[in-house]
Amino acid sequence: MKIGPDCIPCILKMSLEFIRKTELSDSKALTVFNQVLQIPALKGQDWNVTSPDVIEKVMVMTCDVLENQDPLKEEKSSLNRRLMDQYEAFETMVNDARDPLKMAIKIATLGNAIDIMVSGDFSHLQSKIREKTGNQIHEKNFQQLKKQLGETRRLVYFGDNAGEIVLDKLLISTLKKLYDLEVAFVVRSTPTLNDVTLPEAKDIGMHEVAQVLENGIEGPFPGTRLSRCSSEVQDLFRQADLVISKGGGNFDSLDEDKALHNQNISFLLLSKCHLYEQLFHTPLEAPILSNYYKDRENLN
Repeated sequence: MKIGPDCIPCILKMSLEFIRKTELSDSKALTVFNQVLQIPALKGQDWNVTSPDVIEKVMVMTCDVLENQDPLKEEKSSLNRRLMDQYEAFETMVNDARDPLKMAIKIATLGNAIDIMVSGDFSHLQSKIREKTGNQIHEKNFQQLKKQLGETRRLVYFGDNAGEIVLDKLLISTLKKLYDLEVAFVVRSTPTLNDVTLPEAKDIGMHEVAQVLENGIEGPFPGTRLSRCSSEVQDLFRQADLVISKGGGNFDSLDEDKALHNQNISFLLLSKCHLYEQLFHTPLEAPILSNYYKDRENLN
């Protein structure tokens, strides 16, 4: 999905949030932000890019000045610990649910709120997720996903943010209880924002439920562009019976690769902005489960 006018203030706010989380002095932070303001897409001069493309430029500018390619490393570890401390409570919610699969999907999708693009305040996360599990996901898409899962042996799951991956692990564990699956969980090779990399995935034991591998993309790109991925990930993607793509960054970037539209892909993300509200016909902050390529004609 290409950027729209709504994306410019959102990316600028994210850039400011990210810069504030670093150890840059006020003068260096001002220098970086001035550089960010010169990015053509943020001046309304280039609408032919995705949000991940623009954010990658922001990350390069900031991390080069910091001389630190993973400035949010400690924050990511903290988010993982906080969510792991609550894992059993979320697991009980799934096990006690009338439909454990639907509940696990809801919880994992609501976990997409753990995103500094939107907010840096993740206190009371469990209670917020618990409150929102009453929100409905698209029933037709859920039933279609269940049918696909019954026909799936090889599943590729593209992860998004640290902390959030704890809830991805719960979903994958639930899927493996219900279906005979081989799961590959793909993380970023290069740190970007609070997105998950290999160390964070290992910290929460993702390797216990899935093969974990890096996407192979060189550069802090907060999404998935298959042409930039390693040959191993490209092969896994093409051989997969089903792909689950988590988060807005992965959706925005994969959506632009028209060659992928024949693949079975289910997108799990939160409706975080006006563009998603319009595209998916869903309220703000609602969980989205979309078999987007199959549903494209109905959405347009």
